Amino acid sequence: MKIDAGNVNAVPSKRLFLSIIADYDLNRSICELIDNGLDVWTRAGRRQPIVIDVHLDPDEQSICVEDDAGGLPREDLGVIVGPGQSGSVATAHETIGIFGVGTKRAVVALAKQIVITTRYQHAETFQIGFDESWLNDEDWVLKVHQVDDLPVGTTRVELYQLRLLLDDDNIKMLRHHLSATYANFLTNPAVMIRLNTVPLEPRFFDNWAYPPEGSPQRWSGPMRTPSGKLLRVDVIAGLSKESSPATGDYGVYFYCNNRLVAPAMKSFEVGFTRGQAGLPHPKVSLTKVIVSLNGDADEMPWNSSKSDVSTKHHVFTALHDWLVTVVKHYATLSRTWEGQWPEKVFVYDDGDITFNEVDDFLTAKRAVLPNLPVVRPRLPVRITKANSGVAQAKPYVVGLYEGVVAARTLVKQDLSQRNWLAFNLLDVSLTGALKEYLVNDAGAELSSLDLAQLINRDRTVSADLRARVPLPDPLWTKVEQMGRLRHDLTFGRAAPKISDEQLAAADAIVSEVLARLFDVKLAA
Repeated sequence: MKIDAGNVNAVPSKRLFLSIIADYDLNRSICELIDNGLDVWTRAGRRQPIVIDVHLDPDEQSICVEDDAGGLPREDLGVIVGPGQSGSVATAHETIGIFGVGTKRAVVALAKQIVITTRYQHAETFQIGFDESWLNDEDWVLKVHQVDDLPVGTTRVELYQLRLLLDDDNIKMLRHHLSATYANFLTNPAVMIRLNTVPLEPRFFDNWAYPPEGSPQRWSGPMRTPSGKLLRVDVIAGLSKESSPATGDYGVYFYCNNRLVAPAMKSFEVGFTRGQAGLPHPKVSLTKVIVSLNGDADEMPWNSSKSDVSTKHHVFTALHDWLVTVVKHYATLSRTWEGQWPEKVFVYDDGDITFNEVDDFLTAKRAVLPNLPVVRPRLPVRITKANSGVAQAKPYVVGLYEGVVAARTLVKQDLSQRNWLAFNLLDVSLTGALKEYLVNDAGAELSSLDLAQLINRDRTVSADLRARVPLPDPLWTKVEQMGRLRHDLTFGRAAPKISDEQLAAADAIVSEVLARLFDVKLAA
């Protein structure tokens, strides 16, 4: 049975604007207004240059965004505030604004008083405005006024009674954000975006390193979506020539129709999880993958505020498996070479990106990648393995050879006093070797005070110590010289300085002592 029981009023309340603006900050809101100008310019065929001026006034606490993209016709003014209405024709252009709600949220999120003035080409100039009282009234009608003409094709959005406080810090952060978001547009000589009259400079993230066994790769090709529309997909992946664990500038970047949508993604959806690329960690902070998608706006996998990727979107899910193989490959390289980045990665700051053509990304489940290099185990692993028998028989020797490993590792760090610090580690290991031999191997019954006096090498090595520890005289001479050098540098007035040659000599001395006394192998 079905009987007509009347109608329900489904007209949305204007309060929906206020209920859905929580995710709009200054950066996202200004981007929405810039997106509008770029979309108008794109729909017009990008035949003329475009200038977008963003002016933020901390003194007046006001914002003005103006563009000369072409303006809105009188009949399209409802697009400005009508939920779900959008000026973009997604099937015709690679535009950005298709949801029809972003601009409305953006202006309401920023201000309580909004004035929008537009002149379509050479036509008259019209203006609409609204404030809190209009938002609190359920009448959707807005008054349109004809006003003094703006320059031809100009739209101006003025915001007053701001909901946030403008200051130098958030203006600086906005410049940083816009320079990255619109970097691809800013390289076009026909596009100028200015913030407080100063043009933005593009900010990219393609600072690649070119190691021979892990050079960056590029894949390009089409993707035919389930609706039959064709997207262009371009992916560049590789290792960055600088580590960025603190700033987090590694991971996966998504550009949609030339606009940066999701920077530095490190979620499990793009492979940063156990069993794939691993969890986000400084060891994988050289990993960088840049995905660029171009095509119909309604096929872009962005969210409604264009501030992230929708990982449930059919385009993203189609790319997922392929993308994860790429992320995993370069994360593995980053982790494998961690500790050797300066000589394995950063030194290769020039090279070529290998190009790969993909027939259809929709059916490409795994990226074709070069084999990972056969990597020699790290020094600690090699030394530990080489001395496993000694360590089992004489556990007190472990700390001695680990001191040498620590010194060799420390000297590779970017520290101004790395040689001096490494030299001290070696000297401590040498002193420890003499003590452990006397106590554990020679069985000398000495008090702690007697032991300290016996192995003191500040100026000379005592005859008693030489007699108790079986080392050849030439080696004792070197041991004595090393102790004297350490004493003079420690207590001298000048800052201590150890040359590479002096450090290498100290390493050789300690390695020979450990080899003769305990059969420790340090050349592994």
